[in-house]
Amino acid sequence: MKLHFDRALVERLLAHAEAAQTHSPTLDQLFSPAYQKERVIGRMPTADDIDDTRIPAGLMLVGDQGVYLMSNGKPCLPDPAGSPNLVVYAQEADPRGPSDDWYDVKLASFGGDDGAEFLSADTIRQALEATGDGPVWIDVSPTDIRAPCLSVAK
Repeated sequence: MKLHFDRALVERLLAHAEAAQTHSPTLDQLFSPAYQKERVIGRMPTADDIDDTRIPAGLMLVGDQGVYLMSNGKPCLPDPAGSPNLVVYAQEADPRGPSDDWYDVKLASFGGDDGAEFLSADTIRQALEATGDGPVWIDVSPTDIRAPCLSVAK
């Protein structure tokens, strides 16, 4: 399912992530030895076990109360409306909208479980470039995430 995001907000989130010196990990990154200060064995890793300078810049695609993108840069980018973290909701899965369809879209696109998936800065930059001047879209299903990219003719 194609989810559409406000281009200007995606650009703002990406700029924040790329300017940050440290980044928050997703759950997958938390378990990856590549990002741990020392290999964690026999217990669940915590944020204290992570070298957050090793986490690459990017955005997190989050599915919980709707579907949205947020910067992984630290500290968080505050929302001018007062929330501690600026997010850009998918137009189709925004719980603040007039329709309750957002929940069905969240289930169809992200699945029933809540979570966050990392999208690299390069992936987001390519999606911005490939989608022209309109909204940025990402094709999301419970098993796949696809971002548009430009085809290069040979």
